[in-house]
Formats: sequence, structure tokens, C-alpha cells
Amino acid sequence: MRVTRTNKGRRKEIGLEKRLRTRLRLLEAAARVVAHLGEDESTIDHFINAAGVARGTFYNYFPTREDLIKSLWEHVGQDPFRAIQKISAGVTDPAERIILEARLVINNAAEDPAWGWLVWYLSRSAETLNEDLRAYPMPDLVAGRDAKRLMFQNDNAARDLVVSVVRSAIRATLTEKPPASYVESLCIMMLLALGLTARESRKIAQLPLPDLEIAPGNGAAAPQSGRKSKILIKAGNSSSTRK
Repeated sequence: MRVTRTNKGRRKEIGLEKRLRTRLRLLEAAARVVAHLGEDESTIDHFINAAGVARGTFYNYFPTREDLIKSLWEHVGQDPFRAIQKISAGVTDPAERIILEARLVINNAAEDPAWGWLVWYLSRSAETLNEDLRAYPMPDLVAGRDAKRLMFQNDNAARDLVVSVVRSAIRATLTEKPPASYVESLCIMMLLALGLTARESRKIAQLPLPDLEIAPGNGAAAPQSGRKSKILIKAGNSSSTRK
């Protein structure tokens, strides 16, 4: 039986479609697992069981667990973070920008645990940082210091302060369900440490938050794509289970 060029092309197209569906299936399963267990507790076995695929199939798409985490960021993590950065970029005061971005990140982690665990994991060291996360918060810290808006002696120490506070708040939001005042208090203490007065720190930490619109980008298939919601500081609503 003669196989036409058209049939060969269609077979190739069907094969590519199947690969894309399987890859998406793995990514969506991984997002569910990370949201439920947290990044540290999630293993390849969890991912393949949730996706209903064989171990060999997993390795056909992701040579390592870290490769999957990187792809998961592109699938569900990148668009929300860039939307947060875009909103924050419209604020002229560096001190306000730092706090606005921190509050939006923490709040989005509460609304989307898979996203929150990804941010928490990828921000834990220079080795795991990606280019998106690497941009926060050093540029704003330097701008604030140069404008004499913020006061600190060491750039890296100031960066570590901000990152550690935000990471602690993300983890607490995902695991402990802190009261709404928790994030506000952390932001006030962070600004005090960066040289602002108590009155101004409180004022900035209590500013109303803008709408966050997440437009589809590389992660066009992500569940949050196109989501527009009022961002409010609230207690975490994660269903994460630690073993």
C-alpha cells in the first residue's frame, strides 16, 4: 500500500499533537502535586502517578525533576509574576514598589498554592533563581538608596532581608494560615529596617492594592491566564499537606 506524502505529514502532525498533550498532562499534574504537597515533598513518583504515565514517559519529556520545575514555571509561574512586575513598575517610589510587589506575590501565593511553592523553591538560592525572580528586589533597593529614600550599608544584606521576609511570608501563607495582619506587620518591619519612619512604613503597608490582570504569554495554557481579580491581603487558603 502506497503511503502518500500527505498521509506522512498528517501522521507527523498527530504525533506532535500527542506529545504536546502528554507534556501538558504532566505539567498540569505536577502543578496539582506541588499545590497539594509543596515543592520539597513532591517527587517524580508523585508526578507520574498524578499524570497516569510511565516513568519512561516522564523522562522522555523531562530528563530531571529540575527540568520539570523549570518548565512548570514557564507554564504557570511566569505570567503572574510578570503581571506583578508590570503593575509595580508603574509606581514611582522605590519603597512603595518593593512593598507592592511583595504583597502581590504573597497574595497570589495564597490564591494559587502551586505558584506559591514554585516561587518559594526557585528563590531559595542563586543556583535555583531564574531570570524573572532575579530582578527582585535589587534594582528598587539601589534606586531607593541612591535617592536617599532607603538607608542600608550593604546591597546584598538588604536584598537578603527582603527576599527572606517574602519567602517566610509565602511559606507561612501556604502552611500556617496566618491572620491578615501578618503580612502588613512584616512589611512595616521590613521598611523600618530599610530606614523609613514607623508612620511612613505603616502608611505604605496599608496602601490599597490594584487589580492584577494576568495576560497569557508563554504559559498560555496556565489556569490563571486571563484572570483579573482584586488583590487583597488575606490569610492563606492553601490545602497543602506536609508528610
